[in-house]
Amino acid sequence: MQQRWGGTMGLRPALPLVVAGFVISFFVVGGGIDTVSVFLHAISKATDWSRSGLSLAVSIGAVSAALSTPFVGAAVDRYGVRVPMAVGVALLAVGFGILIVMQAAWQFAAANVFLGAGFAACALLPITIAVTVHVPGRTALALGIVAAGSSVGALVLAPTFQALIETIGWRGTYVVMGAAVVLTPLPFLLFALPRGRLRALEHSETAARAGPSLGEGLRQRGVLPLAGMMILPGLAGFSVSVHLVPYLAALGHSGTTAAAALGATIGISGIGKIAGGVVADRFGALPAIRLAFVVWLAALLLLPRAASSPMLALVVVLYGLALGTQIAVIPVIALTVLGNERFGALYGVLQLAAMLASAVGPVTSGLIFDATGRYSGALLMWTGAMVAAAAIAFWMRGEPAATAASEARAIA
Repeated sequence: MQQRWGGTMGLRPALPLVVAGFVISFFVVGGGIDTVSVFLHAISKATDWSRSGLSLAVSIGAVSAALSTPFVGAAVDRYGVRVPMAVGVALLAVGFGILIVMQAAWQFAAANVFLGAGFAACALLPITIAVTVHVPGRTALALGIVAAGSSVGALVLAPTFQALIETIGWRGTYVVMGAAVVLTPLPFLLFALPRGRLRALEHSETAARAGPSLGEGLRQRGVLPLAGMMILPGLAGFSVSVHLVPYLAALGHSGTTAAAALGATIGISGIGKIAGGVVADRFGALPAIRLAFVVWLAALLLLPRAASSPMLALVVVLYGLALGTQIAVIPVIALTVLGNERFGALYGVLQLAAMLASAVGPVTSGLIFDATGRYSGALLMWTGAMVAAAAIAFWMRGEPAATAASEARAIA
């Protein structure tokens, strides 16, 4: 029998899914993805590998994750969340195994091929799709709580990994991180996550077979603005996450302070995820995303002045709140634009585009730094991307302005 959560009963019936998503997000995303800047800085200091080369390897991982997302989305539509997540765990184990023993820069890139696909299959997409279709009425809040796991994880694990690197080195720290990332999803795969096809998607199977094709679905009204609001923040956001620690080090902060700022930024984004979810459920997703993009821009404009501790704290708060709101709210807008039929596959294709942009951003930023010795050109790129994203959000009209509650009634 299929499990069905949500409806008009709020979050309580969905707690097994939400708790599982929070814990997996804490270790797999918060520890495995959001701390990449800490390791990038440590490896570049310990080896003669260039900053642009390491950034390229991270971007290769992002491309791997991006190329995997349409297949992961289709697999979730067809099999539910357990099958793709189990495959993801296996890929993560291979990737971390390579990281632990690597001796050359190309091996770092090879590891990121496995890690990118593993992260996409294990955490990035299946949990988001499951929560989006299973928790109508409080969708944005549920997504915010799940996504907050990565924020709390980064807040705790970024300085923890920095301390471990200073004690046992980056290779030994990869052993600790790999064990946590690979082992955490296993009990939830066995006992907590929904079995079989997701119920809401199962109900639409007949309609999906007779409904629009994948190409027609991507051409429907609102998809292009939605793509812009996913692609541009993806480019800017992942670039900042990868380069924040070395950027702050260039401003004069210590490695420990810079790593703590990264952890605090992503940690505070947890507040933004939950608060943004509440705002989106109450007032609508578009007003929430517009506010988030304006605050994001303010943080980027203040970033060059973050050499002082008070200004750094302000940037951390503003950027964290904006980043968190965007993560929680975009899937709600996506469900409204794309509809429930083929949601996994369509959302996976848009995630492909967003993650490809995420792959371009860090390596481009690294190339700019290597060529100029400064991050000013990269900062201009990040700011321009968010100006465009904000313009799209304020231009967008129509159905995506509906509240999550009205969206839920449409699919209940």
